[in-house]
Amino acid sequence: MAAKNLKIDQLELDVSNPRFNKADGQVEAMQRIIEDQDVKLANLAESMAEDGLNPMDRLLVIKSPSRANRYIVLEGNRRTAALKILRNPALLTGVDIRTALRKRFEKIAHSFDATTVEPIPCFEVATRAEATSWLAQRHSGENEGRGIVGWSGVAGSRFRGTDPALQALDFVRQHAELSDEEKKLLDGRFPITTLDRLLSTPSFRSKIGLEVKENKLLSSLPPEEALKPLRRIVLDLAKGKENVTGLKLVSQQVDYISRFGKGDVPDLSKKAATSRALEAITPKDFAEEKTAPEKKKTTRTAARYAIVPRSSGLNVTNPKIGEIYAELKKLRLDTYPNAIAVLLRVFMETSVDHYLAKVASPAIPLMFSTPNGDKEKLFRTKIEEAMDDMIKRGANKKELDGVRKGISDKNHPLSVDLLHSYIHSRFVKATERDLTAAWDGAQPFFDRIWP
Repeated sequence: MAAKNLKIDQLELDVSNPRFNKADGQVEAMQRIIEDQDVKLANLAESMAEDGLNPMDRLLVIKSPSRANRYIVLEGNRRTAALKILRNPALLTGVDIRTALRKRFEKIAHSFDATTVEPIPCFEVATRAEATSWLAQRHSGENEGRGIVGWSGVAGSRFRGTDPALQALDFVRQHAELSDEEKKLLDGRFPITTLDRLLSTPSFRSKIGLEVKENKLLSSLPPEEALKPLRRIVLDLAKGKENVTGLKLVSQQVDYISRFGKGDVPDLSKKAATSRALEAITPKDFAEEKTAPEKKKTTRTAARYAIVPRSSGLNVTNPKIGEIYAELKKLRLDTYPNAIAVLLRVFMETSVDHYLAKVASPAIPLMFSTPNGDKEKLFRTKIEEAMDDMIKRGANKKELDGVRKGISDKNHPLSVDLLHSYIHSRFVKATERDLTAAWDGAQPFFDRIWP
């Protein structure tokens, strides 16, 4: 065996290529490769025209028995076919090829300079039998380590650059004081794409005190608090307790968080004014947190100027309803109570309509039939149907009891009659106390509609 540097015109396609039945000649071999590869061959040609040949690969060749100074390519026929087309696109006149694909090859060939790839690094074997073991290693998978061993999802993430999911995994691995068995689980085939799915959902991140900026996973929580939910999530995925099927939808992800134990839920009240990257946190930071003197707790709470508390983080996806939510977050209770009361009524009904039409599966109609034609359901009825659907989808019934009881009690701040009166009565005036109590009672309901 010997290394060879050859030109494109010295190479011949292998008519006995395992990718297809034996071809009668070079034209038919080219036809078979084009049929087998189609657009993938054009992609390869484009890559070679722009970047040249992969320096980690060379062609495996054998001398042609019928033509002097020619070599049959045993390994690298796709590359050879692409190179021949780039060198001389007129070769395509003899094959059956889609017009669009032909035009693409011709366009790529315009920018191709053969001197950028020639001479082509090759390796010559004396016989086909001599090449067999090398070809088997190349094309028979990992072959117990003899062949090419593919990267795991985690390895692929590391190659692409440390994305937020990999940062979370490394954070847990480094700081969570895992057992040897747990470390082995994380070193195995960890479902990194599922973790990435969770951390790519803004509402999921906000519930566990995380954020992503410029592809960095950040938190303003103390290290121990940031670690709590990530340890639970990573180990659940590693042990197969949770999988992508059960975490595809935002509602499923929110339900997953609701099942966390007390030791898995971060104390979001401990957020600092600034955030820092998790990958920048060191063991020293954890040690300093444990030894820092405990601050005296105060009972003072932040002043609430708007009906929507600062802790509320609804992910309102409908543009108009989102604008109403934004206004409710800005208007001062002590200045605009009546405007806020009307907007609250509108926000609640439009949110319920959105849930019934877009979130419930199957969708729940907003109208009902009567002898005189279709009519819209009562506001109270729509709220009840929305809550019933939420419970069917896993919501805790007690979580919604406040809304269910409130809409039927005339003296309750969430009374449907009172909400109607804010709009239609000349005499009913909204108070700050009733408005904030109404929002707080409906918050779990809104969280389910806009997770």
